[in-house]
Formats: sequence, C-alpha cells, structure tokens
Amino acid sequence: MVKLGVLLIGMFGFAALAAGQSAFDGKWNAQVVRPAPNPTQNLTITLKSDAGKVSGSIVGADPGESPIEWGYIKGDLITFRVKMQIAKVPQTMVYIGKIAGDQIDFGRRPEDLKIGQLVEFTAKKPK
Repeated sequence: MVKLGVLLIGMFGFAALAAGQSAFDGKWNAQVVRPAPNPTQNLTITLKSDAGKVSGSIVGADPGESPIEWGYIKGDLITFRVKMQIAKVPQTMVYIGKIAGDQIDFGRRPEDLKIGQLVEFTAKKPK
C-alpha cells in the first residue's frame, strides 16, 4: 500500500512538472534574412516559460548573447523584447511569434517604430 502511495505521488509530481512546460520551451534555430545591406543573421533562441511569462536569450546577434527582458505566452502565441546589437547599432527589438509543431513563425522589428522594418523568419527546433 505504501509503495502504491509513493508511486501515485511520483506520478502526480511528474504530471505537474510536465504541465508546467510549454511547447515553446527549449532551443530554436533561425536564419534571418535582413534587408540589404545587412547580412543574413543566424540565431539560437533559448526560451523558458513559467506561468505564461518568458525568459531566455538570443545568441548570434553582435556581440553575442542577449537576454530576454520580458515576454509572454498566450496559447500558441509568444511575444518578447530583447536589447541587442543590429548592424553594430544597439536596438531594442520586439519579437512576436506563433508556434506550429516544431517551428515558430516570427516577426521582429525595432521597438522604435520610426526606424527599421518588420522582418519575418521561421525558427525550428534542432533535430
């Protein structure tokens, strides 16, 4: 009887842990084709969710890793903000994405709507 109780507690604990994870959690790779004269940008996006809030980082923008400042998940949608170097200019970028299976279709643009433009790309989980 004690073994059954321990087994049930373990199963419920695992189920609670699994329920806390989101399909967005993990590493994602993306190739961002930017408007000329900017080169293509290879990104690794690491996402972690907790109660609908997003943390993590983006690696690949100059000069390297940029932490996610804030972000939110609602259903199959995600949005977050990152301060990063784009073409050697510091900018705050806003990302908005929609997950479908093992990929996220993103739109990214500078937070300051007077500069830059929307760039769309797809991030995929590595196999």
